[in-house]
Amino acid sequence: MKMVFEGQQPGDATKDAILADNERAESTVWQAMASGDMKKSGIAFYYTDNAMVGVYEYVKGAIDKKTSWAGTLRYFDRNVTVFDDKRSAALTYCVDESKADLKNRETNKMQGTKTTPNSYVFYNLGVKKNDDGVWQTWDLTEDRGSQKCQP
Repeated sequence: MKMVFEGQQPGDATKDAILADNERAESTVWQAMASGDMKKSGIAFYYTDNAMVGVYEYVKGAIDKKTSWAGTLRYFDRNVTVFDDKRSAALTYCVDESKADLKNRETNKMQGTKTTPNSYVFYNLGVKKNDDGVWQTWDLTEDRGSQKCQP
């Protein structure tokens, strides 16, 4: 499993912190899928509210199916809009899944996922800074096959 994040340094301390916490949040999802254990992944540290429910359901479904992944996920066109209170923001980005494949955690057999327009996903997140200074994702939508992310 490899995750490549492009555009990490927009030069603004708040935006840098949001992007860094988003990278850690994303890694918790994939750690949970790889290990089959959500409790040790840290998902609840980086997700809250509606996003927590959605991520929990997604990861639980993968764990129940004994599904993980291998390969490379590329995160690109990451854009942060910080709101006036400096405690909330919007984050959008694309994910290229064309170099990744689903695999069975028990057999380690790859599914042989083909690259299609659905291999490119646009994400739109609402994030907020908690009392400990962590930027948590509270709302999350995805648009699989989005024209915004196609090569």
